[in-house]
Amino acid sequence: MRLDKLMVLAMLAATSCGSDDPQAGPDDETPNPNGPEDGPRLAGCPVLPGNHVFNSRIDGLRVHPRSDAFIATIGERRVHLDLGTQTNQSEDDFYGIPYNVVNGNALTWTQVDYDDPETAEESDCGDAARGVHSPCTGSALANASYPIPPDVIVEGGIASDTSIYGDHHVLLLDRDSCALWELGNMYLLPSGWRSTWTAYFDLASTALRPAGWTSADAAGFPILPLLVREDEASSGEIKHAFRFTINSNKIRRAYTWPARHLTNNGTTSDALPPMGQLFRLKASYQIPATASVQARAIMVALQRYGMYVADGGSDMYITGAPSADWDDDIFDTVQDLSTSDFEAVDLEQVASARSGFDVNDGALP
Repeated sequence: MRLDKLMVLAMLAATSCGSDDPQAGPDDETPNPNGPEDGPRLAGCPVLPGNHVFNSRIDGLRVHPRSDAFIATIGERRVHLDLGTQTNQSEDDFYGIPYNVVNGNALTWTQVDYDDPETAEESDCGDAARGVHSPCTGSALANASYPIPPDVIVEGGIASDTSIYGDHHVLLLDRDSCALWELGNMYLLPSGWRSTWTAYFDLASTALRPAGWTSADAAGFPILPLLVREDEASSGEIKHAFRFTINSNKIRRAYTWPARHLTNNGTTSDALPPMGQLFRLKASYQIPATASVQARAIMVALQRYGMYVADGGSDMYITGAPSADWDDDIFDTVQDLSTSDFEAVDLEQVASARSGFDVNDGALP
């Protein structure tokens, strides 16, 4: 592992800081009080422990020394919330990545074929007995099965034409085991379901994927814990980071913790942010007093928890789940943010500040 990557890894492991004031500056450092049981919850399950880096405040960290270069690489763009109010997946305006809450013990698990055995070598797969196999090879690959409900909702809608562009993610939160299955490039062919990548996450664990492994997300991240969700926004407080995309040729050929995987579309220039780079909305940004509850919750979360480069895609697209209850103000107010309102987070300041750091773990020691 490269030294700079180790420094970044150890550094964010020490980011247990942040202010209770959403407008506080980056030097206002206070300990992160989160314990393992304090994180977000959904359907009775943790959405990763509270001490996972995704659920930890990072507003106390200094600006990354290459922040200006990273921002210049991305270019001046408006934020786009990649989500919508259409919940019928057969409609053309069905935007965002939906998730499915299932009872795995009550379902007959459905077999899924893979279109490329090589990607299966970086995948996890299940079986009819609800086992987990990692990597998904051999007989496990031949019998890979998942808790897919009959009414499953797929990103972009259920598709059988593999020439139709789209990631077609299927996110399955099994509330019986508090496990998360995420599948990418899911198509329903005459022979049955077919996928390219599959990943398993124990939502009560801070363990990361093996180094170098992708997931249904290029960075090797879980997707569901980083989605903008209406239920959280409507509550007035979101206590986790988000995922966002930039054009893949603007991402450095490197990855930084907690990412586990890189892509090769960009260059090795340090003017490009690496996969997994963390950004946040500047503390100096004044959230409009007229912002709705949902819009304010999203923007405060961007200041306190930030957003991670998770995949290649359109510039400054922040991913959320579709909901009929999103209000219009999130599109008017949040999408008024631009690249220059953000800054990259400096993780290297804490490279040696904490003991007990584990590169394979997402927990803050």
